[in-house]
Amino acid sequence: MPAAAQKSPPVHVVVQELLDQLRGAWRFKWVALAVAWCVALVLWFGIFLIPNKYEATAKVFVDTGTTLSEATRGIGLADNVENQIEQVRQAILGTPELERVANATNLMAGAVTVAQQQDVIDKLRRNLEIKGYLAPERASAALFSISYKDPNRERAKEVVGKLLNTFVQGTLFTKNQGSRQAVTFLNQQIAAYGKKLNDIEQQLASFERRHIGLLPNKQGSHLTVAQTGAGALTVGMVRGQSGSFFNEMQADLNALTRDRQRLYVAERTRAALAAELRAGQQFTVSAHAAPIASGAGAAVLDTEQQIDQDETRLDAMLLKYTDHYSSVVALRRTIAELKAREKRQMQAARKGDLGAASALGLSANPVYQRLQEQYNAAQVRIAEIEQSIANTRQQIATLRAEINIAPEVQAQYAQLTRNYTVTRKQYDALLARLDSTRLGQQAASTGTVKFQIIDPPTAQFKPVAPKRVRLILLALFAALAAGIGTAYLLHLLRPVFVSTRQLGAVTGLTVLGAVSLAWAQRYHAERQRSTVLYACAAVGLVVMGAAVLVLHAHIAHLAGDLRS
Repeated sequence: MPAAAQKSPPVHVVVQELLDQLRGAWRFKWVALAVAWCVALVLWFGIFLIPNKYEATAKVFVDTGTTLSEATRGIGLADNVENQIEQVRQAILGTPELERVANATNLMAGAVTVAQQQDVIDKLRRNLEIKGYLAPERASAALFSISYKDPNRERAKEVVGKLLNTFVQGTLFTKNQGSRQAVTFLNQQIAAYGKKLNDIEQQLASFERRHIGLLPNKQGSHLTVAQTGAGALTVGMVRGQSGSFFNEMQADLNALTRDRQRLYVAERTRAALAAELRAGQQFTVSAHAAPIASGAGAAVLDTEQQIDQDETRLDAMLLKYTDHYSSVVALRRTIAELKAREKRQMQAARKGDLGAASALGLSANPVYQRLQEQYNAAQVRIAEIEQSIANTRQQIATLRAEINIAPEVQAQYAQLTRNYTVTRKQYDALLARLDSTRLGQQAASTGTVKFQIIDPPTAQFKPVAPKRVRLILLALFAALAAGIGTAYLLHLLRPVFVSTRQLGAVTGLTVLGAVSLAWAQRYHAERQRSTVLYACAAVGLVVMGAAVLVLHAHIAHLAGDLRS
């Protein structure tokens, strides 16, 4: 079963286990008390050996919101007080400046080797502190303090005084030096960006000449003349981009889809018109023709009238002559020819032959003609759509053939254009910044920062370190902790069973009972004397701590009287 899933022991079991451990450690109470006394005496003695440290401080008020700085705001380097003071602070805490201060204040006395001198400088840096507090209502003003701790009070004041002078002079020098460095840096950057701008312009022109057919479509071209960083004039075309390769591909695919939908609708329309044409009649009977009954619903035709007349004559001749009579045979041949001609005329009329229809006595059906016109228009529309689909497919095929080349070319062109825009913008910004920096440098030389020393270097007669009261109390608690820890460690090294519960828990056996030891009356008296003696020794340790505190207060009072 996982440990996390096991049930935690009851609280009373934990309390009993803790009490057993305390009883076991209580066997070494005299050892613990002796260790506590020894540790406390050693620590208290060491605390009084720690030398006093005096702190010297100085405060200076820095204001960049002068009349001149307000007049030149925005045209020169920004007077960021916090950044300037941070630069001066880093310079002051640097090894060269600290070494100069250490030599001037005799801190290097006795430091012969390089390691010893470096140790003096590191100690000086640890005890030195520079803080800045910005004014809550004036962002251009701040109050800065310089503090230094040293066992020698006069030397601490001397160190702070030299650092204060370095702070004020360094801030002004840093501002002027920063302006000069900014001008030099801007000139270098302008020259570099000018050369870079010329290179990009040449690359862009060469790229357009090589890949003019694969570049995105352009609109709104106009001629521009620009001056590059090297002073040369550049003539070019600035054009507005209207699309990209993939946009054009997608537009063609969308157009192809729309044309296919239009083609489907046109074909359905044509099929419906064709069905109506097949079901309709191309010709109708003329108004002057007399109708007769027929199986197909046709009208009386001129040829059929002639056929009817010949058949009537044939019937009359058959009443007089036989079938082999020459006139009868000739008349039958004529009737057969007329019927064959009638059949041919009917077929020609169905195919739209107006002459055959006229010979049959038929006229064109206006409804059928309108359907035929709509059908022809649908045919033309389908042809146009099919041609548009073919053109679009050809254009898509061309684009797909260039799909591995055109995107890369367009991406390179976009990158070149973007580089040119960014470089040009940065070049113009550097030129404007150079002009404002030069003007700000001239304004800074007349003084745009105001310094006012609020508190000159001073040091209190009361030492700021060490905090002996706190250390004395901490030493007492540390001694008690050392004694308790020693007793518990001895208990772990020399364990015993102090209860039947502990014996049963360790052995795993059931303890039936315990027999108490009967002590003599004399032992009880000795035990009481031992307890009283132990209590007196423990209370004596606390009393000794209080005595050490009183001694420290008395020594501090005497030292104050001597200084006064």
